[in-house]
Order: sequence, then structure tokens, then C-alpha cells
Amino acid sequence: MEGSVEYQVSLRYIRKAFLPVTRDQKLAEFMPVFNVMGTGEQKKVPGKVEARARVYLPEFLNFARKLGFKVEANESLLKWLNLPPSRRERLEYSGSRRIILRANDDYAYLRLMVYGVVMAVLKTPAEWGQLEDYVLSMEPIQLRFWASKFKNTYWKYKNRRKLDYLARRFLEVEWV
Repeated sequence: MEGSVEYQVSLRYIRKAFLPVTRDQKLAEFMPVFNVMGTGEQKKVPGKVEARARVYLPEFLNFARKLGFKVEANESLLKWLNLPPSRRERLEYSGSRRIILRANDDYAYLRLMVYGVVMAVLKTPAEWGQLEDYVLSMEPIQLRFWASKFKNTYWKYKNRRKLDYLARRFLEVEWV
């Protein structure tokens, strides 16, 4: 049954980590949403969160758009995020700061999950660009393997530190 699963990435507030560059940071939660027929109407049932990772904007949003994700957010929030930090302080943003990304393509979802989890351990925009190119060129078997490793590790430990450890192993094995 086609279209029975939709993939969703929710971007939420996270306390800022110190980086050599200034970037907006969000906590990305990766989860499937199942379309279920029940009593004559179709319901959307959210699945279990498969991974959580610190992501950096706008690079993460640009990669998600490149993969075909639809971005659901207040338009003024997206404009606010694209401003440099010096101008952002003078503007007052009022509205929902919640950003949701949706897609039906499972490979796009897996690519975004691998990119987001590994992005959390890399600290410079140059490395994020190289990672983006590598993730786009990954074979489906590699992609499914690493995404399932990230998902199973998160389900077992419910800990982002364990995901960071596994992401560093990804960098050692795959991305030399």
C-alpha cells in the first residue's frame, strides 16, 4: 500500500553548544508517521522516535530541501533564521518556533538521518559540505546499515552520546 508511511523530522529548541562559527542549532527528532484506516477515516499515528541529533541551520534545512522534504514552518521564522545574528537581535520574532520536515521517500529520510546524526559530531561548515556529498553518493545497502545502527543504538540507550560515539565510528570506517 503506497503512501502508508510518511517520514517526519521535528526541529525543536536545544541549548546552544559553543562552535568556532555562529549557527542556529536545533534538536532534530526523526520519526515515521503511519497512515492507518480506522472506522471509515484515515488517521495519522506517530511512530517511535528513531534518533535525536543536534543539527545546524541553515545547512540542514538546505540539505533537506535538496532531498525533497517539505518544510512546514511559519514563513517569518524561516526569514528570521536566514538573517545574520547581528540583525536578528534587533528583530523580535513572535510565533511558533517549531519546524517540521515531511517526506514520503524512505531513502531521502535515511539520508537525512545519517547526515543529521553525523553532522552533530562535525564542527565546521566545510566538513558539513563534504559529508553532504558523501551521503548523497552512498549506496542503499550502506545507507540502510548505518541508519539501522543509529536507530537501534538510540532505542537501546535513549542517549545522544551513544549516537555521537557511533557517528565517530562512521567517520572512521566510511568517510576517510
